[in-house]
Amino acid sequence: MSVGALVILLFLIGIYDESILQLLTSFWQKALAAVGLQRQAQALQQGINGGILKRFLPAVATYAVLYLSICLLLLRLLLPTPAQWRLALRLYAGALAVYAAMVLLNKLTGNAAWGYRLSRHLLDFIVSPLPVAALVVLFKSGLGAAAGISAQRTP
Repeated sequence: MSVGALVILLFLIGIYDESILQLLTSFWQKALAAVGLQRQAQALQQGINGGILKRFLPAVATYAVLYLSICLLLLRLLLPTPAQWRLALRLYAGALAVYAAMVLLNKLTGNAAWGYRLSRHLLDFIVSPLPVAALVVLFKSGLGAAAGISAQRTP
């Protein structure tokens, strides 16, 4: 798949996110009902603070995985060296770990609304094209060299 096609796909997924989430919600509700897990999914959904998640959790998780997968594939095509790709993966993993830690700490300390809002903003940033654009610009402008990563592609 080409870079242009992935950019267009990300653009379309962003524009039609509500429709995609409705489709995924319908799919997951039917799938979970078919295997008898609808009650467990509803119980899990009710245990989540409404400030962080207003939609059906499996649908949102599927959307996020789809979006992140396309972003990572786009980064793989745009970053010239394997070392830059690995650093980009570590940065994404670190950001997701910070998000998970924020949610867990907030849950353990009393479900403060500001904590959920802050973690939600971080997740919205992670699941967006902004990190892709920023990483490509930073690596192409010499950050890779500053981090000891050569901008030359190795054979």
